[in-house]
Amino acid sequence: MRSLLTVATAAILAGSLAACGGSGSGADGGAVSMTLATPTWNAGIASIAVSQELGYFQEEGLDMNVVLTDSATTQAQQIATGKVATGAVSPEPVVIGRQPGKDLDLTYFMSYYRKNIYGLQVPEDSPITSIADLKGKKVGAISLASASVTQAKIGLEEAGVPADSVTFIAIGTGAQQATAIKNKQVDAVALLDTSFQLLENQGIGLRPIEVPGAENLTSGGLAARAADLESDPDLYEKIGRAVAKGVVFSAANPKAAITILYRSHPESRPTGLSDDEAIASGVKVLQARLANLGADDEPYGKLDPAALEAGVNYLLAAKLIDQPVAVDSLYDNSLIDKINSFDAAAVRKSAEEYQG
Repeated sequence: MRSLLTVATAAILAGSLAACGGSGSGADGGAVSMTLATPTWNAGIASIAVSQELGYFQEEGLDMNVVLTDSATTQAQQIATGKVATGAVSPEPVVIGRQPGKDLDLTYFMSYYRKNIYGLQVPEDSPITSIADLKGKKVGAISLASASVTQAKIGLEEAGVPADSVTFIAIGTGAQQATAIKNKQVDAVALLDTSFQLLENQGIGLRPIEVPGAENLTSGGLAARAADLESDPDLYEKIGRAVAKGVVFSAANPKAAITILYRSHPESRPTGLSDDEAIASGVKVLQARLANLGADDEPYGKLDPAALEAGVNYLLAAKLIDQPVAVDSLYDNSLIDKINSFDAAAVRKSAEEYQG
């Protein structure tokens, strides 16, 4: 487990040393970039497509470029080097980089994945009933760099099972995941909320396995360099407001959000389905994600220090960090009121009346 800390921290800090600002900063005529930890556009990030396609970013004077990445560690590197202004980042690299002497100054300014989006599931007919039963088994994940793998490994150690006694296998996305389960290439899958829903949509029956210590976690939010938040709070207020509008619209009319996603990113549309079936499938996936975004929270996007503290304690217990990290160094709620300074009722009405 210590090797995870060494590798992750080294990678992040190598990037942070090169930090020098960049095209992601929003300084060049409104051009700005943000990152998401997903290999492809999919229904789970439909709200971001909504913010782009309905002009929510443009209303804020931003020309937003969304960069898709393989992991939160990569996201942290991109933010730390100024290649992107922000990203929806899971807590592990943010907390690891905030240890004394590590000098990675990423700070959350808005919640995005308010609840834990990761989990562990097994086929319905599997004899596995607890995480301890995974010793000697194979577990599939989107990629070995995924936060779902980190959480599963921490859960194994918490249950007294050496993480290296379990083989983790990268099984990609979509049909690859389904094939790996159907062909019994893996005994369990460590995935995220939307992946589990996609598998359910395909008729693959799974049941959850409790991951010790993970129940109170958050999966993170929008993070930025602390120095950038201080020097240009206006930029992050604008980004947060545009993102919030997309979430509010999507929660009010998931079908419209999926329609917008498929039109703007046709590769995200499931193949082999009629239009109605594809929309219905996407809506279920988006609803699985919305349940974890806190779309109905007022104010929207406010960061919960208790959830962040649970994350710090989780990483401490797993020995992924050496020293406690001050929770108040991880977040800044000062922009939340301004992020929410838009007419949410009007956004919901536009969603309900959407005819696109």
